[in-house]
Amino acid sequence: MNGIGSFLIGSETNIAKRNVLWNMAGSFIYALTSMLLGAVVTRSLGAAAGGIFFFAFSTFGQQIFIVAYFGMRPVQVTDAGEQGTFGEYRAFRLLSCTAAVLATLFYGLLLTAPGEARTVLFLTAGYKILDGFADCYDSEFQRQGRLYLAGKSNAFRTLGSVALFLLLLFTTRSLTAACLAALIGQAGMILLCCVAPIVCLPKVRRERRRGYLRRLFAKSRWLFLGAFLDLYIFAASKYAVNRYLTEADNSYYTTIFIPTSVINLMSNFVIRPVLTLLSEAREAGRKRAFLSTVGKIAALILGLTLAGSLAAWFLGIPVLSLLVGAEAGKALQGLRTELLLVILGGGFYALLNLLYYCLVILERQRSIFLIYVLGTGLAWVSAEQGVRHRGLFGGALSYCGMMALLTLLFAAATLSAVRQDRKLKGET
Repeated sequence: MNGIGSFLIGSETNIAKRNVLWNMAGSFIYALTSMLLGAVVTRSLGAAAGGIFFFAFSTFGQQIFIVAYFGMRPVQVTDAGEQGTFGEYRAFRLLSCTAAVLATLFYGLLLTAPGEARTVLFLTAGYKILDGFADCYDSEFQRQGRLYLAGKSNAFRTLGSVALFLLLLFTTRSLTAACLAALIGQAGMILLCCVAPIVCLPKVRRERRRGYLRRLFAKSRWLFLGAFLDLYIFAASKYAVNRYLTEADNSYYTTIFIPTSVINLMSNFVIRPVLTLLSEAREAGRKRAFLSTVGKIAALILGLTLAGSLAAWFLGIPVLSLLVGAEAGKALQGLRTELLLVILGGGFYALLNLLYYCLVILERQRSIFLIYVLGTGLAWVSAEQGVRHRGLFGGALSYCGMMALLTLLFAAATLSAVRQDRKLKGET
């Protein structure tokens, strides 16, 4: 394990460059596989199986990941003074993962019918829970100034588990067997890519002090509730489609969300590396630098969204049809308008994430939570009514509208927080 950890850490040269390159590689591989796995299942086993997997992996699985994640990454990576030790963050994450397991059992046993759909739900939720636990290690790598290790972890864990998933999918033609293989692969890769490197880093503190659970819970509770509600708002139309339409419709609807992942992937390339810069600008009271950095990233996200919309108008449906196969591709032909609405909503969602991190840095967790509480109720009503009366078009319209509204609310909250922040008042 020490040898593997030392190999992954590598030399002490060009760390800044490696941070950028490996973060990009890890984010790209993670996002690409998340986008394409459901399409591969649809193409191999049909739209109904694709719908089961899409909901279990991309919708419910991601929701349960948020429970395991518990809003801790922004707290941990911006804890430059190490008010919490890695040992404390890891112990807290074990508790949040336990809560995620219990939540999965509750939802699966009470709200999901017995059969393959329930089994796949349990297995993919387990995969996502392990992903949430691994994020604690990735966050510590970033806090120690070694974002490249988080990128390597993301890349290798994803490649290893997905390789096993595809091997079992193609050889057994069983979705259940493939999901079980991915779960086992995820556990093994965490040992190699997370545990092995962390033991080789000398400055990582592992002690746990009295009262740490209370302190970390106080810091993360609003972030967790906000993130949980945020994902529900993001996925409200998917839940409605899963409830009112067919499994095949669920597959088609989730397929047109694939291009939004590209936008979020590209935006994360620039958002994550500058979180430390934004924190430092705030600590130093450099308001202009803070706002300038936010403005540049927002402009880049806007450009990516416009480029994505233009590409989707001409190439979106044909490319997606190639991914999911001829049979499912025929059903996508009439969904070009829905695709453009979803892409536009994805651009708003990327902006929303940028502003979310700004509010975290400015310590406005309660503002985040209040915005999400308001948005949750509106998302539920609009998604339910939209899907029931207008089908997939109603779901896409509901999604885009909610993302636009939340972006406006977050922008207003961020500007207000900047004006009132004591550390940023020193510079006009």
